[in-house]
Amino acid sequence: MSVVFRVWLYKRQAALIINIKIDRRTFIYLLGFFYSSSLKSESVCNKTPKQPKGPFFKESKTTSINDLSNNGKATGELIKIEGKILDKNCKPYSFCMIDIWQANSYGKYNHENDFSKNKIDEFFYGYKRITSDKNGNYSFTTIFPGSYKISKDIVRPPHIHLLIKTKNNKSLTTQLYFKNHPYNKNDFILNTSKYKSLLEVSLTWSKKSLRTGIFNIVI
Repeated sequence: MSVVFRVWLYKRQAALIINIKIDRRTFIYLLGFFYSSSLKSESVCNKTPKQPKGPFFKESKTTSINDLSNNGKATGELIKIEGKILDKNCKPYSFCMIDIWQANSYGKYNHENDFSKNKIDEFFYGYKRITSDKNGNYSFTTIFPGSYKISKDIVRPPHIHLLIKTKNNKSLTTQLYFKNHPYNKNDFILNTSKYKSLLEVSLTWSKKSLRTGIFNIVI
């Protein structure tokens, strides 16, 4: 509400100026400048919803190679996920530790507690620990995860787990989903979140013929 009020004040100020000494083009420019400046000063980022860690987490060693696909040897579609780690005021967290884990393209975790009969991919490890840079940026390549049954009637949609820890010991465990996947609609974990759209990523084709999704994480 305060943002709208301040924008209105700027418009009034600009209107007074135009009556005195500026032309229409300059007036329009000033309106845009004041509007964008007011929004920037009042930036607020919505926190990324928490999601359960699940039974298949295991720690990995930090690596500078942000690739879960074993250099493209793993079976499945190669994709890229990138984004920023931010606080609620949209300021970046630098050098965060990010644990990533997921099922392979057949819906099988490389974990001793995954007793499913889904196929194992010997070229896909499925676990990686990376760090964001000084500006909060992170990225990794992986394969599109498969869905899997957890009971006769319940199928989990493709998703990627992330555990983020900042230098000042703040942390978030969440899951990334893929927008418009048919299994999202009935997923009992995704749909517990009031802001589930913040967990869904759209994949678009990049110049390198690689589908890429942007997933900004707010802690």
